[in-house]
Amino acid sequence: MIAVCITTYNHESYIAQCLDSVFAQVCDEPIRIYIGDDCSTDNTATICRHYAATDKRIVYVRRDSNCGLTNNTIDLYRLIMADGCDYIAMLDGDDWWTDTHKLQLQTDYLRTHPETGFVHTNGRTITGSHKWTFGQREGVYGVDSPGFANCTVMFRTSLLNDQLLADIEAQHFLWLDYPLYGVFYQQTKWVYLPQQTAVWRDHISVSQPETAQSALRLREERCRMWKWLESRFPGKTGWTEQDEKEYLLSERLTIIYIFNDRNLVTTEMLNDWKPAKWKQRIKQKALKNSVFYTILQKISLLFAYLRKKLYLCSRF
Repeated sequence: MIAVCITTYNHESYIAQCLDSVFAQVCDEPIRIYIGDDCSTDNTATICRHYAATDKRIVYVRRDSNCGLTNNTIDLYRLIMADGCDYIAMLDGDDWWTDTHKLQLQTDYLRTHPETGFVHTNGRTITGSHKWTFGQREGVYGVDSPGFANCTVMFRTSLLNDQLLADIEAQHFLWLDYPLYGVFYQQTKWVYLPQQTAVWRDHISVSQPETAQSALRLREERCRMWKWLESRFPGKTGWTEQDEKEYLLSERLTIIYIFNDRNLVTTEMLNDWKPAKWKQRIKQKALKNSVFYTILQKISLLFAYLRKKLYLCSRF
């Protein structure tokens, strides 16, 4: 059986489209739909209850209080595990599936490839008025989030266990997919399928913050997850204290540039981002990487330094 795992919060404008895309699926495997409503304050609950009343495959769980994305998802996972479902297909309440054979496609692959535990596909992303497609990425790379959307993912329920969920729950991460899939990447084979099957609506959320402070918190949370994965799999994630420091300094500079918020400037930044240090870093990279990669590093460092000159020096 396939468990469709849907988390939702104030998605009254989107949840019907999301659920309709699930009902449109053509699949020979039985489907059960788990909806975790994180105490929505709009009409999301009314819409979900209407669908649940008309289809017995829906398990609708309404939270009494807001518990956050991570806990909401973990609670659904525990229900799914207890019900003995074989596969879990992820879908947020504001996203939808565009391929009516999406579940069949991924289930067929997992059935015939027992060594594979995780399958994701191509899809589209919508951010405001912008649309683009995303393609193949085979894992979690350093501090960056995976290069795929959660709405394209299917994995074997057997990858989950009570201890793993408890460990992640104890960390109080802002979101779940990055640390959980980081663990999966060390435990099973990942496969990418090129078909476009879903649309990720990437608007203001944890992953798309609307203030400089929330954007900075997002980067710090990524580092915390990255460090946690390194503690579980030493030497396999690429995390070091120096990499984390450089990442946060670079991202803080980018946030200052994007939000034009110079209040985030720190003395450490002004001491660290100096031409002499930039040149030394370029030399170190040149010893470790190809000529092509070194050129890219030079370009990246140059642009970052120019941004620093333009946006920071006027303040100090």
